[in-house]
Amino acid sequence: MRHLQKRYFKGLVPFTACKADPRFSYCAYVPECYWQDNKALPLLVVVHGSARTAESFRDRFIEFAEEQGCVILAPLFPVGAAGDADGYKLQPPLAFRYDKLLLQMVSELGEQYRLEPCFYLFGFSGGAQFAHRFLYLYPSRIKAISIAAPGSVSLPVKDDSLWCSAGDTDSSHIDKLRRVPVHLIIGEDDDLSLLSLNEPIRLDRKEILKRLQIHLDSLGIDVRYETIPEVAHDGFSLIPGCQSFLSNVMRRNDR
Repeated sequence: MRHLQKRYFKGLVPFTACKADPRFSYCAYVPECYWQDNKALPLLVVVHGSARTAESFRDRFIEFAEEQGCVILAPLFPVGAAGDADGYKLQPPLAFRYDKLLLQMVSELGEQYRLEPCFYLFGFSGGAQFAHRFLYLYPSRIKAISIAAPGSVSLPVKDDSLWCSAGDTDSSHIDKLRRVPVHLIIGEDDDLSLLSLNEPIRLDRKEILKRLQIHLDSLGIDVRYETIPEVAHDGFSLIPGCQSFLSNVMRRNDR
């Protein structure tokens, strides 16, 4: 298509307003191999933390995108665009549907490029909160997920409202979750004490993430827990571990 020849549609794709809601935007990266054949490429969605460094996270995945032959989509959920600054983390109740907004961004990018219908998902901190809750809601859309250092989690238990709304009593829903490889990663020195969303006690992020692992394991979900030595709450330092996990899954899926 003619528009794909424009320089803004190759390589580093600049922030582009979401047509469904221009208050939000996304940037992307399209690897060189896209123009070498006509096959659809895998998509990796990279979700920023509360600092909103979407472009920086996108840039840290450029080499990965070239090596794996995948497209990167990094949404930007600005503070103040739709109420609460933390709303994009998908903590219930959902005042604004950031989950549906991301699906719209994926659809719009798919109108411009040949993409596989299901995608990989990575999120750091607030983005990790978004990512694992998005997984509960849409397991059939996710090929694999890397969840990096969330400050709170929604546990797959009967009294969690998000889990219930996702269909926890539906065995087919849980079967879909069991098909998604899950990676939990955190810095060994990430020990800030936080209030647990499910329980009125204070835990550090490692304890919070460990509880998520235990509950996912109890459902028979394929989950791997990893800590990185000498790293605190630093998303960029966790990226190599996330990329190692995702590259292994992508290679298996490409066989």
